[in-house]
Amino acid sequence: QAPGLQLLPFHRQMDAATLAGFEVCLGWRFPPGLAGKLTNLRWVFAMAAGVDKLLVPDLAPQVVVSRMVDPGQALGIAQYAAAMVLRHVRGQPRYDAQQLQRDWTRHPMGAVHPRVRVLGWGAIGREIGRVLQAVGCQVQPWQRSSGPLHAALADADIVVNALALTAETAGLLDAAAFAAMPRGGYLVNIARGQHVVEADLIAAVQSGQLAGATLDVQATEPLPADDPLWTVPGITITPHIAGQSSPAVVAAQFLAGLQALWAGQPLPNVVDRSRGY
Repeated sequence: QAPGLQLLPFHRQMDAATLAGFEVCLGWRFPPGLAGKLTNLRWVFAMAAGVDKLLVPDLAPQVVVSRMVDPGQALGIAQYAAAMVLRHVRGQPRYDAQQLQRDWTRHPMGAVHPRVRVLGWGAIGREIGRVLQAVGCQVQPWQRSSGPLHAALADADIVVNALALTAETAGLLDAAAFAAMPRGGYLVNIARGQHVVEADLIAAVQSGQLAGATLDVQATEPLPADDPLWTVPGITITPHIAGQSSPAVVAAQFLAGLQALWAGQPLPNVVDRSRGY
């Protein structure tokens, strides 16, 4: 989109003088120790909706961080969430198991209207809510300003997590949160694996407190082959594929921000570093 723009891919052999010359960074993660060496850095553009991997302690406080906002990615994530919610509430896992047994038993049901609590009501959370409402779900959002989380979970048949990962939200979905949900509830996590205390989730599913969960994200990615999450009946694992950002959208928004930076104008989609999103 800007063939004359000079870009330099980072590599670990860059010397201190080269690193000190950078004013702008486009990426999604800072390798350990790098941010502190970028002494002239002015702006970081995140090529992802989440910025937790860029808000590192050694990033100078005056550096502005902004992120891309991709409506196509938000729709893709919303489609994924809707597919997994409908798969659960329409009983598709039962028919998957019956197919393996060549069992043609019918379990008729009418239209379903599950109560869905969407955690996080940014661009992605709102799109998830819109799509779920369109297929008959009763959607209620929850944000940090909404009040106690556990009270909000008490009437949620399904919880869809779309929160930003911050110090306050890490480990938020733990044994106490699962106990606050109605027995037989279901979790869909499309945000970050670190939101979920995975041992507590396994225990909640195995005890029947939760019927199951869909995890597109896990605390360790790629998920190790010996991780117990793989083999828990009721837990569905996908490899962080709910929604992919468009390189064309990333490039266009980066260039728009770069023009604003050069012109001394406000940068778009600036992150509140104190809040983490």
